[in-house]
Amino acid sequence: MNALMRPLLALLLGMAASMASAPALAHGLLMKLDSQGQTISGEVYFSNGQRAGGVWVELFDDASPDVAIQTFQTAPDGSFSVDGVPGHAYRVRASGEEGHEIIMTIALAGETAQGTMVEDGPPDQAESGEGVPAWAVLGGFLLLSLIPLYWLRRRDAATGS
Repeated sequence: MNALMRPLLALLLGMAASMASAPALAHGLLMKLDSQGQTISGEVYFSNGQRAGGVWVELFDDASPDVAIQTFQTAPDGSFSVDGVPGHAYRVRASGEEGHEIIMTIALAGETAQGTMVEDGPPDQAESGEGVPAWAVLGGFLLLSLIPLYWLRRRDAATGS
């Protein structure tokens, strides 16, 4: 293998490895909600089960849904606890650094609470810049595979083989 080919091959392999690892690092954000009396407690974690410590959580009262009444970060183990008012419904939004977000609602009705997941999450993933489409990754690998092919054909033409 010629001295020029080794650095080029190392560069190509490094680029391929970095492209392949990007989708593996992205995880969805999940949340569990519960209540005890007037206290809303929850836990935020990633889809791989890892706890999401330090994630920002916003609490909205359904009576005024445009303004967060409290904003705080989860504990290192992904847990949080906040007081609410019985008889009120709340929207809880957790946002990760990678742009991941989950929104759930919970209604405090005396001693029991009812939680639901809000279906309309963030807009379209393509608009938010989250993730890389599979077609782009596959197209990138196909383009990268043309470089060694081009080099080998050029080398064979030069040697007359």
